[in-house]
Amino acid sequence: MGSIDSGHFLMGVDARVWYRLIRENRGSFDPARWGQAALLTLTSTALAPAAALERALFARRIRASRPVLDPLFVVGHWRSGTTYLQNMLSRDPQFGWADPVHTVVFPYSQLLGRLLTPAVKKGIANGRPMDNVQYSMDLPMEETFALLTQTTMDANNMIVFPTNYQKYLDDAFVGELSEEKQAEWRRAYDYVLSKLSMAWGGKRLVLKSPENSCHIPQLLELYPDARFLNIHRDPYKTVRSTVHMFTVQMDKSRLSYPPENQEEAIEDAVIQIFGRMYRSLFAMEGQYKPRRYAEVAFRDFTGAPLETLERVYEELELPGFTEARPRFQAFMDSQRSYQKNQLTLSPRLIRKINRHLGFYFDHYGYERKEATDP
Repeated sequence: MGSIDSGHFLMGVDARVWYRLIRENRGSFDPARWGQAALLTLTSTALAPAAALERALFARRIRASRPVLDPLFVVGHWRSGTTYLQNMLSRDPQFGWADPVHTVVFPYSQLLGRLLTPAVKKGIANGRPMDNVQYSMDLPMEETFALLTQTTMDANNMIVFPTNYQKYLDDAFVGELSEEKQAEWRRAYDYVLSKLSMAWGGKRLVLKSPENSCHIPQLLELYPDARFLNIHRDPYKTVRSTVHMFTVQMDKSRLSYPPENQEEAIEDAVIQIFGRMYRSLFAMEGQYKPRRYAEVAFRDFTGAPLETLERVYEELELPGFTEARPRFQAFMDSQRSYQKNQLTLSPRLIRKINRHLGFYFDHYGYERKEATDP
């Protein structure tokens, strides 16, 4: 039955969502992954009473805790620097964020959070498998991992169920779904943020999930005064690194059969997401309230992080940069030993990027490469 991963990112899924995923993917489960699927079934079923009790006990407090200070959303494609940027911002004590306990075991984080903290620590102990970035109980995770415990409409499910990947890829573009689906997503997302706000005592949340780059109209509908910080990066590095990330995650977490010609299928999926995501992002330009949108280039942020953050605080009318600056510096100092992956870029992938993402090069002024076959 293959290896079983107790740190699988669906380990905290609500039983109602898990059984819906089973129905949506009936007949596609890989027998080699039945052991993992059985563990998810057992765990979600056993914890279903705790999840139901928590929903009942905390429903009123969660509704009352709906974010008063609208969030700051870090947006941008996977592998474009969103994690490092959010991690830096999270050092500012004015912000709350999706911590590991309120992410990994979101459905019962209030009732069982302390009890399950050692298991969460163990589950994140080895860091992210695609880039060796270390998780920490004192650093944010993507709130999408809390969201996927509440709804099947989450792009991460395309990694778990690659046989059905197009459905979950399309689900990332909420605005293209039916109004019924959009309403379901808004309810689930607002529930996640309200519960996080309760956990942080009403602090402004700083959040980062790449899928939010496709959700900006829906986020503005929920949080009209939200701030958005977009970080962009060289598309060759971003796409190549995302292909590597999806490949590693799929090998580790998939429950259905892998796609045929997996490498090329993942390349095509990444480029499809990239193109649709940035067309959606660019379509929103000029539609934000004044001082509610800023953008930074990855090379500028990594080259001069404090100067870049100071500009962002000013552009977004955020207080407290001077007070937080020593904390930003301390975090930067703690990351100096980190080594990035060194990945090669095939001529085939260069050609795909050039063919499909020319609009992105034109928008940001990135230099195109020529594909040279060996």
